[in-house]
Formats: sequence, C-alpha cells, structure tokens
Amino acid sequence: MISALRGLTRRGVLNPVGRAALATWAWNYRHEILRWGRSLWSEVVAQRDLDPARALRTGRVLMAIATEDRLRNAPQLRQVTMHGDTVDLEVEPGWRELPHVVDKVRRVKGVSAVTVNGSELTVVKATA
Repeated sequence: MISALRGLTRRGVLNPVGRAALATWAWNYRHEILRWGRSLWSEVVAQRDLDPARALRTGRVLMAIATEDRLRNAPQLRQVTMHGDTVDLEVEPGWRELPHVVDKVRRVKGVSAVTVNGSELTVVKATA
C-alpha cells in the first residue's frame, strides 16, 4: 500500500498541481459525484439485503443520466433509488428537465416504472 502511494507521488499525480487539478475537477462535477455517492450509498450500505443486480441497475440508471449533457451535474436531481424494478427519483419540485430525465430512465433495461419523490407519476409537464 505504501509503495503504491510512493509510486503515485513519483509520477506526479499527488504533486500540488495534480491535487489542485483533481480538486477543481471534483468541484466542477460535485453534484454528479454527490448523486452517485448518495445513490450507491443507499444501495450498498443502507440496504439490508445486498442485491448485485439491483446495484447494477442503479449504476445503469446513473450512467444514462450522466451521459446526457442536459442532465449531467444537475443540482435539482439529488438521488436515484431502486425499489425492485421501480426507480424513485428525488428531485426539486418544478424542475424543467423532469420529463426528459423520466423518459431517459424509462428506457434503461430492467426499469418498469418511475416514481418522483416517492409518489406515482401521472403527468409530467415542464413549468415555464
């Protein structure tokens, strides 16, 4: 372990400029990093029964969201949670991109339904 850290230091990853670059990148994508962290934390640590298939589905949903430029790093989308084959999105009320994210999540393999903030989704309309 220590020798691996020495190797990173010699290669320049942990030099002051590398640390500053890494910190800047993490700050710029903080909402995406926090969404992944909250979602995977609730999936892996908070669940009593660890299901690798459910964790993989959660990762697929998060990746589908992260690959879309309009949805990536959106602070309004806080967390993605799987309940069986239903995805629950924790979002701020009135978010304009909600119809787009719901459509994107519905297209993920293994997802049968989408709920928003714990309630069933009837009509999704963007507010002006």
